[in-house]
Amino acid sequence: MLDRFRFEFFPAIIVGALLIGCGPRSDTGPGEIHWDRQTCERCQMVISERRHAVQIREIGARRIHAFDDLGCALLWLEEQELLPGSEGGPEVWAMDSRAGDWIDGREAQFEPGLTTPMAYGFGVATHGISLAEVGARVRETELNRRSGIANRVLEHDDEKGQDLE
Repeated sequence: MLDRFRFEFFPAIIVGALLIGCGPRSDTGPGEIHWDRQTCERCQMVISERRHAVQIREIGARRIHAFDDLGCALLWLEEQELLPGSEGGPEVWAMDSRAGDWIDGREAQFEPGLTTPMAYGFGVATHGISLAEVGARVRETELNRRSGIANRVLEHDDEKGQDLE
């Protein structure tokens, strides 16, 4: 009798377990990051510092975009012409380094002056500035970086005596 039970019901149990495991995934909230293996959507560096990780999920989408730095996430949003915090805008999830939990970045406060993977310098804080203010500061930082790179290239070319026109 036991052999008959194994033969008839065991496959059904296995198939049922597989179907439960393959059930629908959430299309809201943070997802899983594969630490030290998954790369940042923008800079392509490996995401290893959990306390600075950020995720973005477009509303109704299952795919999550992962980032190693809040600055990368905000610049990516701008490049995609997505506005966080607007109605129908994407979800932004930032890692709270104190509690080790994902928090809604659209409602979080951020502290400037931290050492972060891409040196944008912002992390979740109990008191600080809004996501919109962080975005403005990140854009300014990025413009300064690009301007600095362009100036160094021009200086290098001038030192070689090359005509830039």
